[in-house]
Amino acid sequence: MSNVLEHSEKISASTEDVFRARMLEQVRQIRRYRKKILKDTGRLMSLDEAAIEWIERYASSFDMDTVLKGS
Repeated sequence: MSNVLEHSEKISASTEDVFRARMLEQVRQIRRYRKKILKDTGRLMSLDEAAIEWIERYASSFDMDTVLKGS
């Protein structure tokens, strides 16, 4: 039984790590988006405003694998 629990904990930790990495990469993308908007349009947004706008425009197509390959 302890092997089952250990396996379950490893899967859970791995899933959490992937989720955490994905969220961190999205934050990086949002910050880049905010800087680009400022540079391109002169519009200054709060991080929250940028996050809302980025999520509306890009979150559904966000693919971390593609982002990481491009880095």
